Amino acid sequence: MIVETGRVAGIEDGKAIIEIEKGTACAQCHAGCVCDLGKRVMIIEANDPIGVHEDQFVQLSIPNDSALRASFVVYVIPLLALIIGVLLGERLGMTFGIKEGLAILGGFGFLGLSLIFVRYYNNIFSQNLRNQPVITKVIG
Repeated sequence: MIVETGRVAGIEDGKAIIEIEKGTACAQCHAGCVCDLGKRVMIIEANDPIGVHEDQFVQLSIPNDSALRASFVVYVIPLLALIIGVLLGERLGMTFGIKEGLAILGGFGFLGLSLIFVRYYNNIFSQNLRNQPVITKVIG
């Protein structure tokens, strides 16, 4: 489980809006401050099974397998689609004598299709309660 601590900024429809200060899990990240473009605080919507109140500090958790699955879909699938598109475009381009042109078009085409898939998968993934952050306890 990925565990984070944050402050409840608000409550909407049975979900809590949590402000998490970057630093704990983000310290080991090699992407630097790519997410949220340098903001010091991340805003996360989490399920609230215990009934928290505004301005409380809470601990929330995200299952490891959900984080790994999401990372795979977001990073690996588009990369594989790009490579497959380039290879197929190059192969098809050999028959027409425009190898580089079709390789580029194939790569971008497959990359675009993979990004549509990622968007579709994200909608399904985020609706599954098992993949959403859950508040596990109130701190202090």
